Amino acid sequence: MVETAGCCGLLQACCHRHDPQKYIIQGEFEIDRSPWFSLCASGLSVAVRLYSRDNMDPTTRKGIESENAYVMKGKELERKKHEVLSMKVPTKVIKFKLKFEVTRDFGIPGAFVVENRDKKHEFFLKSVTLHYIKHPDFLEERKFHFYCSSWVYPINKTGFKRIFFLDQLYLPKKTPDSLKELRKKELHKLQAPGSKGEWNPWDRIYDYDFYNNLGDPENGPLYDRPVLGGSTKFPYPRRLKTGHPNCQHDHSRESGPASCFKFYVPPDERMSDEKLQELKNNLVEALIRFLAPESTLQHLWDRECPDFITKVAHFFVPKAAISKKDVEFIRSIIDFCRKLKLPSSHGGPSMSDPSEEQDIFDDIIGFYADKEVEELDDSDKQRLEKLVPKEILNQVVATLALKRQHVSAQLPSIIAEEKFAWAEDREFGRQMLAGTNPVRIRHLKEEALFQEEVNLLLYRIWQKMVAYASESSEDSVPAVRQEMESIKRQFRDWFKKFQVQQEKKSNQPQLEEFFEALENERVFILDHHYLEQFLTMINGKGVRAYATRTILIAPDSSSVTLQPVGIELSLPGDSSRLVVPQDTLLWEIAKFHVASNDTAYHQLVSHWLQTHAVVEPFIIATRRQLSVMHPIHRLLDPHFKDTLHINALARAIFLNAGGILETLLFTGEYSMELSSHLYKEWRFDKQALPEDLLERGMAKRRVRDEVVSGPMEHVERDKSSNKAATGTEQKMFEVDAEVELVLEDYPYAKDGIVIWTAIETWVTEYCNVFYHKDNDVKEDEEIQEWWNEIKTRGHKDRNEGWYDINTFESLVKALTTLIWITSGLHAAVNFGQYGYGGWPPNRPMLLRKFLPKEEEVYEEVNIMKFVEEMLPDKFQMKLAIAVMDLQSRHTSDEVYLGQTSPQKEWPLIEGHDSIIQKSSKNSRKTLKQ
Repeated sequence: MVETAGCCGLLQACCHRHDPQKYIIQGEFEIDRSPWFSLCASGLSVAVRLYSRDNMDPTTRKGIESENAYVMKGKELERKKHEVLSMKVPTKVIKFKLKFEVTRDFGIPGAFVVENRDKKHEFFLKSVTLHYIKHPDFLEERKFHFYCSSWVYPINKTGFKRIFFLDQLYLPKKTPDSLKELRKKELHKLQAPGSKGEWNPWDRIYDYDFYNNLGDPENGPLYDRPVLGGSTKFPYPRRLKTGHPNCQHDHSRESGPASCFKFYVPPDERMSDEKLQELKNNLVEALIRFLAPESTLQHLWDRECPDFITKVAHFFVPKAAISKKDVEFIRSIIDFCRKLKLPSSHGGPSMSDPSEEQDIFDDIIGFYADKEVEELDDSDKQRLEKLVPKEILNQVVATLALKRQHVSAQLPSIIAEEKFAWAEDREFGRQMLAGTNPVRIRHLKEEALFQEEVNLLLYRIWQKMVAYASESSEDSVPAVRQEMESIKRQFRDWFKKFQVQQEKKSNQPQLEEFFEALENERVFILDHHYLEQFLTMINGKGVRAYATRTILIAPDSSSVTLQPVGIELSLPGDSSRLVVPQDTLLWEIAKFHVASNDTAYHQLVSHWLQTHAVVEPFIIATRRQLSVMHPIHRLLDPHFKDTLHINALARAIFLNAGGILETLLFTGEYSMELSSHLYKEWRFDKQALPEDLLERGMAKRRVRDEVVSGPMEHVERDKSSNKAATGTEQKMFEVDAEVELVLEDYPYAKDGIVIWTAIETWVTEYCNVFYHKDNDVKEDEEIQEWWNEIKTRGHKDRNEGWYDINTFESLVKALTTLIWITSGLHAAVNFGQYGYGGWPPNRPMLLRKFLPKEEEVYEEVNIMKFVEEMLPDKFQMKLAIAVMDLQSRHTSDEVYLGQTSPQKEWPLIEGHDSIIQKSSKNSRKTLKQ
């Protein structure tokens, strides 16, 4: 049971005599992560003043004010301690009760200001709950909630009092007159116009800047990187401005802080100390688990029972009959048995001759084994010093030096059941639909096949298949030649008029399957040919990369996978190489190169660019242009949690010059340039899941009873008769189109459409509470400024793909798209990374050898040695596994889609409480199914 002790908080403390002409409002203030409060001796350290929502002071044009109340030294009501992994981080939650004297016409409190007069310490204000004491018009049970969740710094540092608003949402024109001035004042502070110099931890400034802090030119030309954003050559979304000083010798570049954990992030955007420590601990554990070498000391079992083997042997045989040599022989047998491979999925030991070509993969599997580890190798330690923050490396070294660590790791799901399932063609194709990067595969629709290079690629694949088929069946050669001539004549018409006349033969099943797929438009492409223009710069320094194009076919529309049938590998200024499955060893090696291309695209574009970088301008604009009282601010806020801080960490550790991604990916120092190049293709209107699927040809649009290919056309609707919704059953507009998937089993799309629909339904019903007609959207000045700033400042380099938000429908579409990007899309490309990428041969980040020449393949070549020399070195593979492990983890404070943060329940909207609560509940129910 929580105690209710504490001072009254009035100006003259407990001895103050209450004015009978005034009412008393009592409030409970909950303060978190502020241990200094329990030691605070001053009775005037924090002053609080209330503002009326209902009545305005004509002089100040703000709500009528209360008397000041002061947080005084009181009794700590509640203490909590959170344990984060092995480290205990004390977190105090303190509650104070304050009382305010207000005039009889004060009405409902709509806002309050806090003045922190302590000269050294900040505190985190979680929430405030107010209620009247003995008011004739307000029952004491009626509570007025303020969900603050914000840092309050000393006023001698900030120069501003902090403003907090009642948890009541208003469109700008619906804001009570008494709160309008405060609403504008708070937004103006966040925009901080004219701010100059280096910003401090207590500043609450949101502004835009270029990506001019990835390089470190003062450390030498090897660390110089171009500025991304603000040019046609290197377009990019804007990032949060940090206010750090420019480099001494190049004022277009920003210098970094002394530590990557000391860069500027607005206080309320920082992740909690507990979460930050949890992330650090996760990184330390991953580095120890995968990079620390196995102990060379005696096995733990042998150390604990040094004479166990001898005792067991003597139990069966008299001591005099066993020599020391016999004991050593028995021990060698036990050691051999200990090294046996785990049973295969078919049962029985998977014993194999050491000379068989599996050694490299067995060696990699050793990374995950239960083992005791010792201190890092000097070479690995030196390489890590350049990649991870000093405090992280120090923690790794200290942990290993403190005591011997026993570590274990769960096998990545891709090899957990069958060690070599990942190498099969069908699994290779399945991962294009259900792996870590299911957003790049495209369907070769009829209109796309008029591209000369795609036509040529398909034709070359067909030719090569025909050649292999003709070698196995001499009597089919004339028919094959006849078909070849026919296809040559009619290829540009995409086989529409071509009918396969050849008699079906059992020795040509793949050729016939290919013909059938062509005729029925079941051909797909994974295109990474954009890499060709970068390869001259990339290849070298131990990296060997191609620009690949992979053709896959679906045996039928309900196929559970895609079958790869051809891979084109290109180098600049060189004729491309084409490999088909019948090329056997070359085919297996070519798939490594495709996976490497796809991994780089996944890390730099699908994950970083499309779910982190492009979202940052939306967050900045939301803070600058949408008041916390705006319903759309409240709707979006949970989806922005910690993103600015995470992005800043990514720029400082992963994306920086010489950082982790440049070390691991074959794109190296050109990684972010490549990301900039592919940003040229990004359009906001195509980020909506249905539009994305239609654009890639992975879905068709069904309008009434007709299926239509291609992106959805904008359908004008007459909204003149729209009226306010009175319940969740009434919709603002009728959906007249639905998406039909081209492939029945496309998990990303199939599950994604369910999530997209749930988001869209929730957003529609939520917005319906506040916007009753299209004109409400047009007249919402904050929304209009928000959207304009996103287009003209945050994404200034991308002029295409934007639409006006001047109707209810366009607002819902934009919000649904943004929430989808930050939730469903991000989860799809992030949390499965360890399951697939945690096994480096399945998703190699770089390769060190080109394909061997065809004549070399048939010579006596040690293929396992070739693969070992082609894959990244062991340090790179182990670091990649550690990074995949880190990125795939959920943190302890995760809030999942459909959930509501405990600190921010949905506010009570006058007249619409049941609608909001019911819609939120229905959304959660849909997502759980």
